[in-house]
Amino acid sequence: MSNQRHDASAAEETDEMDIDPEATSLPPPRPPAFLDPNRHSLAIISRDLPDWLGYIRALQETDVIILLTPVVIPISQDPTDTSDPFEPFGRALAKRHPRVRHVPYTRRNGITSTHLGFIKRGHVIVLCFAVSPDRPLQLEIADITFVVSDNKPCIIIICNNTIDTSNPGPFPTIVQAAGYSPPALEAAAALVFGENLQPQAGGSGEFSGSNTQQPRLWPVEQWNEARDLSQVLDLWTDCVTSRFALDQQTLASLLRRPGYAKHYVVRDSGNGDILGFCATYLSYADQEGERLIASVAFLFVQPANRQQGIGLSLHSHALSELKKTRGVVRLQLGSTFPRILYGPPLDILLNDAWFHRRGWQLNRELPGQGGTVHDLILTFPEWRYKEDLFPPTTPSYRPCTQADMSQVLELVAKICFEQAKMGWFDQYLSLMNGPNVKDVILGFADNAMVATALTYTPSCGSQISSNLPWAGQIGNDVGGVTCICVHPNMRDLVMGGLLDACVETLHNQGMKRMFADGVGDEADGFLKLGFRKWAQYRDVWKDT
Repeated sequence: MSNQRHDASAAEETDEMDIDPEATSLPPPRPPAFLDPNRHSLAIISRDLPDWLGYIRALQETDVIILLTPVVIPISQDPTDTSDPFEPFGRALAKRHPRVRHVPYTRRNGITSTHLGFIKRGHVIVLCFAVSPDRPLQLEIADITFVVSDNKPCIIIICNNTIDTSNPGPFPTIVQAAGYSPPALEAAAALVFGENLQPQAGGSGEFSGSNTQQPRLWPVEQWNEARDLSQVLDLWTDCVTSRFALDQQTLASLLRRPGYAKHYVVRDSGNGDILGFCATYLSYADQEGERLIASVAFLFVQPANRQQGIGLSLHSHALSELKKTRGVVRLQLGSTFPRILYGPPLDILLNDAWFHRRGWQLNRELPGQGGTVHDLILTFPEWRYKEDLFPPTTPSYRPCTQADMSQVLELVAKICFEQAKMGWFDQYLSLMNGPNVKDVILGFADNAMVATALTYTPSCGSQISSNLPWAGQIGNDVGGVTCICVHPNMRDLVMGGLLDACVETLHNQGMKRMFADGVGDEADGFLKLGFRKWAQYRDVWKDT
């Protein structure tokens, strides 16, 4: 992938590379800066009143940055050098965002109709000026750009051998660079994307990152269970809260899914230690057995090795491999079955902007875009269900038998299709012709099957309990209910009674608590019945 420049007369497409940033900036009067070895500023952020730098750091992968740069004399003394001195700046931006369009302009012609076409297609405009005593700032070029940009963020980069901290210019967001040498332009790009900015140390004016290694692409390998399991467990423990603690045997069981799982590592090139790990799965979406859900179950990087491109390298490789699989219709951040984490847990700090730039939407209360999903737990003495004394029809509940399974699968397939409950059908199908069909609880109204639910205990031996680890991790007296399918017209009539039948079933098996996973919009109803919140996740996925 590479970033190419556009001549002002051309309208070709360009792209493309990506490097991991960290987004923070500090306000004047002592602005964020990058220093050369002699402690002179290579670049500083002079002003960012509208927080447009925050906006550029949160772009999605498909968003486009338009880079407008002046045609200037090369710095090199070589008379045969005809390269554009701003090409390194285009490449530096392209390392940090995958879609950059570089369009030079001339001092004489300024912003032309060709530039206008690019500006209209862009999401953020980066306008560069090369200023010197004989090349004053051309305010009219900035004025035209602001007018035609239709209120899009417009970041001004002023390249001048002398950085003016007192009067940088009349623009909302300004980054100043010490000329247009490659180091100065690289420093400006790093500041734009908020890399390695920390509060000032002492009074020296120097800003230093906690990590001096620059982001880069890392080699990614498939994991080796025998070699890597203990280190992956350590990484898991370092990156999650104590709520999600796992023992080695359980983690191994969850990761060991031959034919349906591929997991990846980035290693330290010196000692081979794991610096980052990504777990991925494929699972069937429905009863047809052709459509697949591709899950990035979790992606963790050692805390001391973040902001180096490790997470990006794992993410890019994992998605590339998943997309090669025929039949993938949905990409999920989190996993269906096995359900290690439904999605990003709310109590684990995420760099939302990092995921946003990779096309994941995490901050909207909508399906797949960050809506909240709950794991809930009920202690049986707190169960508050009261049967309706005067129902319009009297529902009934009982365990499933083998004779019921064909009808069960038909109902589950219908409801899963209508309500987009991907992966549920396979959980019911796994019980067919086995001893655990009795773990399915059925609900009937007017003698018609209208509801089903799967129950399980830590020792029931079904695929369900191995796919859903958290009930057993909480305690040996915790059973679970999952994949609750209720005819939409019957929800108010049968949901409470169905859960009551599940409570009774698990209580009769010696359980004292019941775990309900992946509860979305119905969570308030569960809470009124006595459930408590155990964990909360963001529901994050995108259809391919």
